[in-house]
Amino acid sequence: RTGTLDGTSDLPFSLVQEVQIKSSGFEAEYGGATGGVVNIVTKGGSNQFRGEFGAQFRPGKLQTRGRDILIQNTIGSGEAEYFSQGGDKSLGFFPSASLGGPILKDKVWFYGSYTPQIFSRERTIRYLNPVTRAPAGLVQTYSGKSTSEYMFLRLDAQPFSKLRLNAAYTYNPFH
Repeated sequence: RTGTLDGTSDLPFSLVQEVQIKSSGFEAEYGGATGGVVNIVTKGGSNQFRGEFGAQFRPGKLQTRGRDILIQNTIGSGEAEYFSQGGDKSLGFFPSASLGGPILKDKVWFYGSYTPQIFSRERTIRYLNPVTRAPAGLVQTYSGKSTSEYMFLRLDAQPFSKLRLNAAYTYNPFH
């Protein structure tokens, strides 16, 4: 969906040039891996300036609603019953911009990208009377917004014909 791995190793799909899956016979650079290796190669610059702009949306209307919650009725019959959640109003917005090109033609190249992921959600909860399980009339709406920013910079250099170097920096705070 968004290319995220975990809270500290996220990488948007727009930065991926190639995914390599190696199940056997992989190089020593992968250490003592025994089961397999998944290697993700990020995009890099070239001798021509290239860039792209784009946006993706994920509206809540196209998402499934939450699962029903099983609640134990501690008063009266003591039987458990399901409480149905309503659908959240949510929107995921994923804009992206990138630019790559030469710093020194045939010697040094750059590639940079900015790809934030913006999530907003609104949830309305209708509370039940704990004794009768009838609607208590209390309705409360909660809303929240979170942004994950992804900034990426990669520099490639080829000082000699048989030596190529690269350095990459990824910045992805969560707030």
